[in-house]
Amino acid sequence: MSRLESMGGLVAQALKNLGIERLDVMLSLVSDWENITPEPWCSQASPLLLKGGELLVEATSPQTVSLLRYAVGDLLRSLDERFGVGVVGTIRVQSPPPPGRRA
Repeated sequence: MSRLESMGGLVAQALKNLGIERLDVMLSLVSDWENITPEPWCSQASPLLLKGGELLVEATSPQTVSLLRYAVGDLLRSLDERFGVGVVGTIRVQSPPPPGRRA
């Protein structure tokens, strides 16, 4: 086993310990969000974390949180088509941090 393979195994185990089991799906969500998701999701939210089947997304503003929560079913159908039924089982929408609080 090469050092790179060994490091890859350590990273995979660390992610699994954090509950991040589908890194492939998360990377796809981040890189292709606009093509995967329907409106209003693609223009009003960004994926943050997929952990234990729950996708955490951040709305573009506090005002859009309710709109997005109402449209969760549309997003789940799109994700089921792309990644398979149940890969993303739930979606949690959060507001963006207040101005000046972003890392």
